[in-house]
Amino acid sequence: MKKFLYSSFIIFTINIVIGCSLNINNQSKILKKIEIHDTNCKIENDIDTHGGFLGDGEYFAKIKCSKIKSNQLSLNWKKLPLSEPLNYVIQMEQCDYIGCKNFYERYSIPSIENGYYYFLDRHYESQNKYDDTNLNSRASWNFTLAIIDMDTNIIYFYELDT
Repeated sequence: MKKFLYSSFIIFTINIVIGCSLNINNQSKILKKIEIHDTNCKIENDIDTHGGFLGDGEYFAKIKCSKIKSNQLSLNWKKLPLSEPLNYVIQMEQCDYIGCKNFYERYSIPSIENGYYYFLDRHYESQNKYDDTNLNSRASWNFTLAIIDMDTNIIYFYELDT
C-alpha cells in the first residue's frame, strides 16, 4: 500500500511539473509572437478549439501581466480602436448550440478605453503581415490578434485559422 501511495504521489508531482512548464512555455511563445519582451505575465485561462479539418479552429488566452508600459511595445502595436476590417471580423457573431455571440461576448472581454492591438496576418496570400486591409477579401482567415488593456495590464490573445 505504501508503495502504491508513494508511486501515485510521484506521478502526481510529475504531472504538475510538466503541466506548469507547458503553460510557461506556451506563455513565452505567445509573448514572442506578439513582440512583448521584459515583462512578468501569467496565462489566467486559455481555450483551444483547433483540431478541426486541416487544423481549423481558434486559440484564446487571457494573460495577466504585472505592468506593461507603452514603450515596451513594438512599432507593430497600434492604439485602439480596431481598424474597420478587424472590427468587422471581431463583431461578427459565431453560433453554436448555446446561441450566437461575437468575439467580446464569447471570451468575456470588457470594453477597453485605454489600449493597443497587435495584428499579424498569417494567410499565405498576405503581402504585408501587419496590414489588415485585404483581410476580408479572402475565402479564409489565418491571423493573430492581441489586445492589451493598459488599465488592467491584461492581454487578450487570439488566433483564428479557417
